[in-house]
Amino acid sequence: MSAADRLALLRRAVRDYDGVWTTRMVQQLYRAHGYAAPYRRTSKNDLALLARQGLLVLDDTDPGRRIYHLNRVVPRG
Repeated sequence: MSAADRLALLRRAVRDYDGVWTTRMVQQLYRAHGYAAPYRRTSKNDLALLARQGLLVLDDTDPGRRIYHLNRVVPRG
C-alpha cells in the first residue's frame, strides 16, 4: 500500500478514536492493517504531518514523550 493509503488509514482512525495517539499506537494500527512493521520514524513523521495539517494537536509537556490528540476545532465532516 502507498503512503497515501497509510495516511488515509491514520486519518480515519484519528477521527474514529477520540483519544491520545502515540508513535507506538500508530505502529500497532499499521501492523493490524497489514502494513509491514514500519519504522518508528514513519509513524512519528505521519503524526507530525497530521499535526501540521491541523488534524492533530501535539502535547509535548512531558519532554520524554510526545502525544497527539484530535484538534477539536477542525470540523470532523
